[in-house]
Amino acid sequence: MNRNKDQFNIVYDQEADVLYVTRGQPEHTDYVEYADDLILRFHPETKQLVGFTLVDFSQHFAKNDSDIALPFGVDFHMHGELPY
Repeated sequence: MNRNKDQFNIVYDQEADVLYVTRGQPEHTDYVEYADDLILRFHPETKQLVGFTLVDFSQHFAKNDSDIALPFGVDFHMHGELPY
């Protein structure tokens, strides 16, 4: 699969109950444990945010309040034509 450097890749590891979200190809990163269940990953040279890891993912949706507030924003844009 040819991945664009701005494409988001989302992987859920059910056994570990961990959600991985990465922009571009997964690679070695620096990281900061932002909260007990949230790890932010940064490009080691540019220090640009390139992904995050959400630990105990399903636990967030077992609560009545299932919103997850992340400490960053995301800009969405299409590469190419709309599919319809």
